[in-house]
Amino acid sequence: MRDDFAITTAYIGRNAHVVTVAGELDVATAPALRNELDRISAEGATDTVVDLLAVSFVDSVGLGILIAASKRMKARGGALRIVCDDRRIARIIEVTGLDRVLPIHTTLREALEDLGGHVIPKAEAL
Repeated sequence: MRDDFAITTAYIGRNAHVVTVAGELDVATAPALRNELDRISAEGATDTVVDLLAVSFVDSVGLGILIAASKRMKARGGALRIVCDDRRIARIIEVTGLDRVLPIHTTLREALEDLGGHVIPKAEAL
C-alpha cells in the first residue's frame, strides 16, 4: 500500500459512519477500503458516507468495492453515499451509470442529509 493512502472512520450515530479516504483508490489500496467497509458492516453499519474528497484517482477495483458495499447497505435498509467534488472521478461514475447505485454528493453535509432522512445528531460537528 502507498504511503499517501489513508482511511479514517467516524461513527456518527444510529448505525451510520463516515469513511474518509485519501490518496489513490486502486488495485493496490482498494482492499484496505474493502476491509474497513466489511468491518463496520459486521459491527452493524446500515448507513455509510464514503468521503472521496482527498482521493485523486479511482480505478475499477475501487468502484467495485463501493458498489458491493452499497448493495450490502441497501439490503439492510440503509444507504451508501459518495462525497466527491473531483469532476474527473464523478464523471467516471456517471458515464458508467454507476451513479444510480452510488449517489454522488459534492459536500459531506449534503451526503449526510441524503441518508434517507435519518436524523444523525453528530452530523453538525462534521
